[in-house]
Amino acid sequence: MQVPSKICFGCEALGGTDWGDFDISFVEEAVLKAVDYGVNFFDTAAVYGLGLSETRLSAILGPMRHQLCIATKGGMRWEQASPNTRANVFKDSSPQNIEKNVYDSLRRLKLDTLPIFYVHWPDKSTPYQKTFDALNNLQEKQLIQSIGVSNFNLAELKQALSHAKIKYVQLPANIMEHAQLDSISSLCLEKSINIIAYNVLYSGLLTGKFDGTEIFPENDRRSRLPFFQGEAFTKVVKKTVELKKFANTLGLALHEYAVSELLENKSVSSTIIGIKDIKQLDSFHRFF
Repeated sequence: MQVPSKICFGCEALGGTDWGDFDISFVEEAVLKAVDYGVNFFDTAAVYGLGLSETRLSAILGPMRHQLCIATKGGMRWEQASPNTRANVFKDSSPQNIEKNVYDSLRRLKLDTLPIFYVHWPDKSTPYQKTFDALNNLQEKQLIQSIGVSNFNLAELKQALSHAKIKYVQLPANIMEHAQLDSISSLCLEKSINIIAYNVLYSGLLTGKFDGTEIFPENDRRSRLPFFQGEAFTKVVKKTVELKKFANTLGLALHEYAVSELLENKSVSSTIIGIKDIKQLDSFHRFF
């Protein structure tokens, strides 16, 4: 497996939900352009679009998918009453579901082995040993190359490490909220675990494009996030204005500063950026 690039292309938008209105063909173009720029790391998950993100990513990349580092996530299951209703999603890291998730992701991505497979969320109803014994077995069968965990706190990571060799940890981190990163960094450096940061632009706030008056449609997850509502939204926008001024003194746009700061952290090996078109991709050109 190649060494993953510093910029990881976040493919949740390929699932087609919770990202507002956009043209999926623009995302497809950006994926291919990212490969041209040297991005070799793509992040998806079974639950993104209920499998659609994985299927679309495979179709876009074609034969190139075998030479790239594609990370996906499982340990979830869903129930959907009809194609037009929002699915109910549940954490399920039982051995049976983990094995099903791996085989389903292999089929959708059209791969023989998954470069990175994360447990998407810790599942308190399943003993860690059962989950990671199943993953160890799948790794021995070469169906996955590296085991990762996503959204695990320090105590949960320590438990996971007692049952498996964890190579990657994915967690939310940005210059405004980084407590989880701070708590886990030392252990990851000690154990040579790669931290992959997501939400690095704080749901778009660290692009500096909002003024606090925006109202988001129902198909945009920000319509449900508390810090995009009322006084909380106004306060966080004021913070981004100050950060933008500071970034500009360094000759950087706010989003560039946000990513640079994370990548300067020795424990962070890559940052996931959700990209919807080539224009957004090109705004990160300094990192390619």
